[in-house]
Amino acid sequence: MHLPTLLLTGLSLLHSTSAIQFNVSVGRTGLTFEPNQIRAAAGDVVEFRFWARNHSVVSGRFTHACVPTEVGGFYSGFFPTPVDTINPQVFRITINNSDPIVFYCSQNNGQHCKNGMYGIINPTQGGASSLAGYARLASQAGNATSPRGSAFGGQVAQNPNTSLPPGFSPTGSGSATAVSSSVTSSVATITSGSTTITSTSVSSATVTNTATSSTATAAAGPTAVAGPVAGLLVAAAALLFV
Repeated sequence: MHLPTLLLTGLSLLHSTSAIQFNVSVGRTGLTFEPNQIRAAAGDVVEFRFWARNHSVVSGRFTHACVPTEVGGFYSGFFPTPVDTINPQVFRITINNSDPIVFYCSQNNGQHCKNGMYGIINPTQGGASSLAGYARLASQAGNATSPRGSAFGGQVAQNPNTSLPPGFSPTGSGSATAVSSSVTSSVATITSGSTTITSTSVSSATVTNTATSSTATAAAGPTAVAGPVAGLLVAAAALLFV
């Protein structure tokens, strides 16, 4: 294997170890998920953070609004949360591929799904898998359906941030916008004599809301340069110095 091939393979493995976490506020400003559209890749994590009232997150179908997916999927269970607080627990899912996934709140006291409490991961530009397409179906739906049993398809964990932002009002309004920025980390350098090989992994994403900001950034740390990646870089250096 030639040196350029080894380096490219090593860099590819470094990038594959990087994942992005998207934080989604559930019910922070009413019957909404913020953001309600996310572009995620395989390995990325979506974390749902629950605000006042009693909400859930259910993976649904694009053919029948407010109804759980028939196979697999996920369900958070309900997260009752007092007024003016954020729940001390969160629900996390890991994305397996780039297919569109719709999710909704199955609370029927106020018909949350019918009244706009849904979102899509990797939506299409139009058609049934778009936010507009699902909105049309949801507006005609009745009560939402909750899966039987307890939570599945994800992880219930402690909320890393339970503090309220300054001036927060749960009855306020705000729109969410996804914005990208870059952060550089995971730099591996091999030096011998006058020759240096450096590999850098870059990964970052930011989700910003006009009312309050939530930043989700995941970049591989220094330990990402390990195992097969480090082996490839060392092998590349060995070829260079022979």
